[in-house]
Amino acid sequence: MKHLTVYGDSIAAGYGARPGRGFVPDLARILAVRTRTRAPYLNFGVPGMTSYALASALVYNDAWCEGLIGCNSVCVLIGGDDLIDNLPRLLSRNRRGIAQTAKASALAYGAVLARIRARTRAPLAVGTLYNPYPATALAEEAIAAYNEAVIIPVARAAGASIAPIHEAFAGRQAALIDGFSTGVAGQPGRCGIAFPIHPNAQGHAVIAETFAPLVR
Repeated sequence: MKHLTVYGDSIAAGYGARPGRGFVPDLARILAVRTRTRAPYLNFGVPGMTSYALASALVYNDAWCEGLIGCNSVCVLIGGDDLIDNLPRLLSRNRRGIAQTAKASALAYGAVLARIRARTRAPLAVGTLYNPYPATALAEEAIAAYNEAVIIPVARAAGASIAPIHEAFAGRQAALIDGFSTGVAGQPGRCGIAFPIHPNAQGHAVIAETFAPLVR
């Protein structure tokens, strides 16, 4: 049976939502309502997954490669952990260092999409990164730079559709981020959440709704 295949990090894995929810199950439910039939899916969301690790998995992990067999759409939402790993350099304002980081990230992201394209011609949708810290100007700058220098141009070059998740979250973070408190990087969130960066149930629903028009 045809299915949806999703690759990503902790957001795809459903952090911030109840078990069985998250944006991937939510997206499947939207598709099931639209088609009036079951919408099976394979979710390869792994906390901490980077685009470098995903590019490797799409070569060496048979299960991840086989997830593309028979799929009718593919969604990719990854890059947050790449951004965290490269944050010191991105915020250094060293133009050469930033350019090198963007180039390396774009190569890894491009390898992910190329390896997906090599195994399926199903529609491919790529999600941008949202900013969980709207009150921190440097966070906005770094995330915008990553979207504009890596995700969007690489997705376009691969012929992928772009799910503008950053636009869907802009100005709505207080309602969509699990434990959102001040929106200042480094500040703890509500209810003892130390790093309020993941979507809550409503945030996952918004991500699903943003991907839905691009998924068959």
